Amino acid sequence: MGGTRVGRGGRMRRRAVIEGWASVVVAWTTGLGMAIPAAGQMPADSAIATYERAVRQRLDSNNIPGASIAVVRGGEIVYQRSFGLADVELGVPVTDSTVFEIGSVSKQFVAAAAVLIEEEGRLDLDAPIHTVLGWLPGEWRGATIRQLLTHTSGIPDYEAIAGYRVYDRRATASEIVAIAQSRPVDFPPGEGFEYSNTGYYLLSLILEAVEGESIGRVLDRRIFAPLGMRSTRMADPESIIPHRAKGYYQDRNRTLINIPPSQPSATLGAGGLVSTVHDLARWDAALRGTTLLSEAAKARIWAPTALPDGRAIDYGFGWRVEPYGEHRQQYHYGMTHGFIANLTRLPDADLTVIALANRYREDLGRIVVPTLDLFLEAGG
Repeated sequence: MGGTRVGRGGRMRRRAVIEGWASVVVAWTTGLGMAIPAAGQMPADSAIATYERAVRQRLDSNNIPGASIAVVRGGEIVYQRSFGLADVELGVPVTDSTVFEIGSVSKQFVAAAAVLIEEEGRLDLDAPIHTVLGWLPGEWRGATIRQLLTHTSGIPDYEAIAGYRVYDRRATASEIVAIAQSRPVDFPPGEGFEYSNTGYYLLSLILEAVEGESIGRVLDRRIFAPLGMRSTRMADPESIIPHRAKGYYQDRNRTLINIPPSQPSATLGAGGLVSTVHDLARWDAALRGTTLLSEAAKARIWAPTALPDGRAIDYGFGWRVEPYGEHRQQYHYGMTHGFIANLTRLPDADLTVIALANRYREDLGRIVVPTLDLFLEAGG
């Protein structure tokens, strides 16, 4: 499920003016606890105020109802702000507890679960997908589980064929597969790169088959519960999810339209999760250590993918790994029919930005990039 690319090579950079150093006190009522930044780690109050005015202007001018932004250093949130409305009709404001759909940011959790199961010797990433899902179309034969992870299977993207409205209704696995099969394969398995939500849908089915439970339960048992990510789960429309934001679409007259929550059966791990900035900060904190994933596992997840012709693809297992200027970068964006999300990590700079908003088809990079630049300059 697609979304906004953070600007590469400075193309989308929007530099903020940094004026000295100061700390910003932010109320934090749940989660990790508010970190007290070291001297020189925070932009000046005046720079923060300028930045926040720009964010509000961006949201207002693009008819985005609400957003939540967090900045993480050292595994702790050092800055968090919420803007606008989680529910326009009821006038409910966004808070730091607001639950948003995160779209393709979901993929990194499915990838992590696959690696954890592989390390237990219960999954072979180089096995053909038909060894687990024998009912799949014969023309996909030869594609491997690893190729699903890296978007190199050649299996067409069902979202690109059916559009975002496919996530608004219940679907069976055979229906999703039929949509993808309606188009010929993009290339022989392993010989190219083409972003495919079908790959992560199939990967979810494979993990369900190996674990004997739904992908939501797999992710909760292996990742969310151990990390205390209490608000992260599948975006089930029928469930009561406290603090869930409504999603919106803008028509050609710039009128907001209500969008129903995504159906888990139509998304699975390709983009079916909801989360909060708190929970995603917990995830980022876990990625800084080895509580969940070993250093070797993380190195594999964040390694660029090599094609047979020698090309290197800036995508690992559920993460994009393009550089950000001189910094290493691990990030993913996400989009559903009513939401956008972005999680960007610059590990060398000890900096992570999390941004969540509740309108489809908008450019979150124009918020994430200035946030990165503001805190990069403050952090030295």
